[in-house]
Amino acid sequence: MLDTMALARPGVAAAYVVRGKENALIDMGYASCAEIVVNDLEENGLAAQDIDYLLPTHVHLDHAGACGALATTFTTAAVRVHPKGERHLINPVRLWETAGELFGDELMKQYGKPLPINGNRVKVIGDDEQINLGGGVTLRSIWTPGHASHHLSYLVEENGTVFTGDSVGINSPDFPILIPTTPPTSFNLEAAVKSLRRIEQLSPKRLLTPHFGIVRNARGSIAENIQSLIIWTDKIREMLREGLSIDSMVNALDEQLATRAMNTTGPHPDYLRTSIRLSVLGIVGYLKSSDHTIFK
Repeated sequence: MLDTMALARPGVAAAYVVRGKENALIDMGYASCAEIVVNDLEENGLAAQDIDYLLPTHVHLDHAGACGALATTFTTAAVRVHPKGERHLINPVRLWETAGELFGDELMKQYGKPLPINGNRVKVIGDDEQINLGGGVTLRSIWTPGHASHHLSYLVEENGTVFTGDSVGINSPDFPILIPTTPPTSFNLEAAVKSLRRIEQLSPKRLLTPHFGIVRNARGSIAENIQSLIIWTDKIREMLREGLSIDSMVNALDEQLATRAMNTTGPHPDYLRTSIRLSVLGIVGYLKSSDHTIFK
C-alpha cells in the first residue's frame, strides 16, 4: 500500500502495488500526487521499468488523476480501464470540467490537472477478464458499477484479496465511521448494492480500499456498506420530501456523523465534508432520476 498524501494529508487516498513476475499499480491518486507515488515506488525498489500495468479502478480524479503523468514516466506500462472510461484517459478535458463544477477552483488546484494519455497506450478491460502477472499472481477484473458506471474492482484469485476502488465507502483513519461514496452523476443504489453482493460472493479474505487501507473483516464491511447506502438514501429521500436544501441535508448528515463519533473519535476532518456533500448530491440525483418517485 502506498499513501499518495492526497490533499497533503496522510490517510486520504491509497494506491496499491501487486507484485508477480510483472507488477501492477492499482489506483494512483490525484495528478498532484504523481511525484509522491514515483518516490514511494522507488523506495520500495521499483523503478519506472518495473511497472508493467497501470490499473485505475475508475477515472475519477482521486484514482486516475495521476495516470497520465505516470504513463509518461512508466513508458512501458500498459494502461487498462473499463470501456466507458477509456475516452476520459485519452482526453480528460470533459472530466476536468465536470469535476471543476463540483469542487471549485481552490480544490481543483490541489487536485492537479490530469495529463492526456496517447490512445495507443490505453486498452480496455471488461468484466471477468484476467491479467496474469506471473509468479502465481492473477488479477481478475470485476465490474462493480453503482459508484460509477465504469468502475472495476480487482480480485487476486490466488489469495482472495479484493481491491475495491470506491465500490465501498470512506473509512478514514482520522474518522473510522463509514461515509458512503455516492457521487453524481451516475450513482445508482441498486447497482451499488448488487456490486457489493457480487464482491461478497467472491468470499474475499480482505478488502484493500482506497479510502483508506486494509479491511480484514470483509463480510462485516460489505454488510455495513450495504446498510449505510440504504440508510442514507432513505434519509435523503425523507429530507427531499420535507423540502430541505442541499446545504441543509449536508449539515444534518454532518451533525449526525459528528454525534456518532463523539464518544470515540471526536470531530471529523474538514475535508470529509466535501465527500459528504458529493454523496448527498449523488443520492439526490439518483432519487430525482430514478423510476421511484421520491414523493410516493
